[in-house]
Amino acid sequence: MTGISFDPLFFLTEIGVAFSYIPIVAVLSIVPLFLGMIFGTGLALVNIYRVKYAQSFARGYVVIMRSIPVLLQMFIVYYGMQMVYGSLGLDKTKINKFIIVLIVFTLEAAGFLSEGIRAALSSVDTSQYEASHSVGMTRFHTMRYVVIPQCFPVAIPVIGSSFIGIIKGSSTAYIMGIIEMIQGTSMKTAGNYKYLEAYCAVAVIYWGMTILIEQITRFAEKKAAAYMKGSVVKK
Repeated sequence: MTGISFDPLFFLTEIGVAFSYIPIVAVLSIVPLFLGMIFGTGLALVNIYRVKYAQSFARGYVVIMRSIPVLLQMFIVYYGMQMVYGSLGLDKTKINKFIIVLIVFTLEAAGFLSEGIRAALSSVDTSQYEASHSVGMTRFHTMRYVVIPQCFPVAIPVIGSSFIGIIKGSSTAYIMGIIEMIQGTSMKTAGNYKYLEAYCAVAVIYWGMTILIEQITRFAEKKAAAYMKGSVVKK
């Protein structure tokens, strides 16, 4: 009698293989998160301060990035770069696909993070801005010392959720030929066709990373909330 069987030993082997690709997943996730937060914060500030002309760009950017699937974004950027290289007479094979993936992930992260950051910044009462300006503080110092410390606890869950989304989205990097976790484990199934074990192993690693990020997010949220309560008591 023949049938499909689950090989526990191969499953454990694939967990080890999947674990070895965590550094690649980390780079594909942390870099876009960090750069996306910077760019997204800029977009949020443009919307909050209603910067002329730039506000229309910021709003349009957010809508576009949140509407176009990341796979399609990678195709557009990649073939767009090929067109640019061709027009400049450069070798198209020299295009760094890893950099393209990082750029696309960063641009998409900025689009999603900007709205969450904008909501967090808007959660600070306008009287805080007015009070800061009344004592001669500049916009930069108002943001640095008054607004950001108060809105940070609100932004933490948004950042955590976005980070988890980027981690899971990193699996799409395979479309650009990047050997990430799923591709790496699948390569080990050549000849034995034990794809179930491989994919279950990857799922366990992604699940573990997600739980870790959730725990870190909750810890940071509690610490930020405790800090804010302490600040209020001191005042």
